[in-house]
Amino acid sequence: MIAMNDQIMIIVRFFLYLDLMLVFGLPFFEIYGIKKTRREEESVIHFRSFIFFAVTSGIVLTFLNMLLVSNAMSGVTDFRELSIHIIEMVIEETEVGVSWVIRLVALFIALAGILLYKRSQQVSRWITTLAGMVALATLAWGGHAVMHDGIHYYLHLFSDLVHLVAAGTWVGALAAFAILLLRKGNHNKQFVEVVSESLAGFATAGTIIVVALSLSATVNYVYITEGALSVLVNSAWGLLLLAKTGLFGLMLLLAAANRFHLGPRLERTVSMGEYSKSISLMRQSILTEFFIAIIILAAVAWLGMLSPSAMGK
Repeated sequence: MIAMNDQIMIIVRFFLYLDLMLVFGLPFFEIYGIKKTRREEESVIHFRSFIFFAVTSGIVLTFLNMLLVSNAMSGVTDFRELSIHIIEMVIEETEVGVSWVIRLVALFIALAGILLYKRSQQVSRWITTLAGMVALATLAWGGHAVMHDGIHYYLHLFSDLVHLVAAGTWVGALAAFAILLLRKGNHNKQFVEVVSESLAGFATAGTIIVVALSLSATVNYVYITEGALSVLVNSAWGLLLLAKTGLFGLMLLLAAANRFHLGPRLERTVSMGEYSKSISLMRQSILTEFFIAIIILAAVAWLGMLSPSAMGK
C-alpha cells in the first residue's frame, strides 16, 4: 500500500508535470505550429486564458510541492511542525530547493510575458515559451539524474531535459488541438483550414519529438538500471515502466493515423466543404491521444516515487 503522504506527492507531481508542459507547450505550439497570418485571427486561435491559468496553477503547485518535499526531507510527522527555517534549509542546501526558486522566477516571468501580449504578441509568445521551458526543465532535479556524480550526472540530466522538453512539446500540441477541436460553432472553412495547416505544421516536429523521446528514454533506462533487463519484471518500477511504454506505443499509432490518414483526409475535404465527419474523427483521435498522454504522465509521477533497485518487493 502507498502511504497517504506519498499518494498526495504523486498527485501533486502529476499535476506539476501536466501543468508545466502546458505552460511551455501551448505558447510554443503557437510559434511553430500556426502560420503567422493565422495567429492574428483571435476568433479562431486564442490560448492566452489557458496559458494564464496554467502559469498561476504552476505557482500554487510549486509552493505545495515545496511543503510536501520539505516535510518528507525533515522527517517531521505533522505539517504543523514544518517551520520556515526547515523550508529555507531545503532551499539553500539541496538542488531540488534551488530548482523551486528557479521555477518560481520562471513562472513569474511567464506571467509577465502573458501580460505583454497586447503590446507585442510575438515577444509575449517567446517570453512565455522560454520561461515555460525553464520552469519545465527544473523538474529534472526531482528525478533519478541526481543519483549520479561527475560526467554521468550531467549526461543523465541532459537526457532528462531533452525528454521533458520533447514531452512538453507533444503534450502542448495535443492540448492545443483539443482546445481547437472542442470549440463549438467554429467549424467553418477558416477554422478547418487552421486545424489542417496546424496538423501539417506539426508533422516534422512530431518526428523529432518521437526520436528525442525514444533516445532519451533509452539513455535514462540504461543509467537508472545499468542496462539490467530483469528490473522490468522484478520490480513495481519495471512493470509500471512497461505499461508506460505500451501506452507510448499506442500514442504512436494514433499519431501515425492522424498524420498519414486523418490529416490528409481533412486537407482534401477543405476544398469540398464537407469536413464535419473528418473533424469529428480527428477530434476523437486527438482526445484519445491526449487522454493516453495524461495516463502516461500519471505513471511518470508514480515512477519518480519508486526505486528500480527494490526488485521483488
